[in-house]
Amino acid sequence: MKNLSLALNAVLFVLVGVLFYLHFSSKKPGAVQVVQTDGKSIQVPQIAYIDIDTFQMNYDYFKAKSAELEKRQAAMESELQRSVSAFQSKVMSLQQKAATMTEEEGMAAQEKLMQEQEKIEQRKQTMEMQFMKETQDFNIEFQKKIIDYLKEYNKDGRYTYILPYSRETINLLYVNEANNITQDILDGMNAAYKKEKK
Repeated sequence: MKNLSLALNAVLFVLVGVLFYLHFSSKKPGAVQVVQTDGKSIQVPQIAYIDIDTFQMNYDYFKAKSAELEKRQAAMESELQRSVSAFQSKVMSLQQKAATMTEEEGMAAQEKLMQEQEKIEQRKQTMEMQFMKETQDFNIEFQKKIIDYLKEYNKDGRYTYILPYSRETINLLYVNEANNITQDILDGMNAAYKKEKK
């Protein structure tokens, strides 16, 4: 009876050890899981995600560049508004002088105003295209920074996929919070950005 009890305790000890190992080894981020299907062993892809909304709100580089773009947009809008105001003043001035002008003078003044209006329109289009290009360049640079950092972060190959998640665009319908690596990436990329700024 005593030997049976010792044997059961030994078996239970071994089983607890095995369960302990299985529990903690499968919880490691990026631990490779293998499943058996049709007699074949298949590795289960390890997936993590980054919450893009949170990332953009807290990534110092993104906040700084977004603020620069907003400032640039405000400066462009201000410049256009000054041009439009100056143009409107000229139109009002012409309307006041219209009664004292000859037909030829009136037509010449109208032609001049039309040319000025065209210049303002062209300037507006140029500014819009320039701003769109600056925004596009920023987005490309931002994506490159994330991708380059993720390549370094995942150089041990612990994740098969690292996906973007956004509540605004609903690109993933469900995410398990255990696979959220946003804070890790934020901490690393903010530290790298601080070094870049020095």
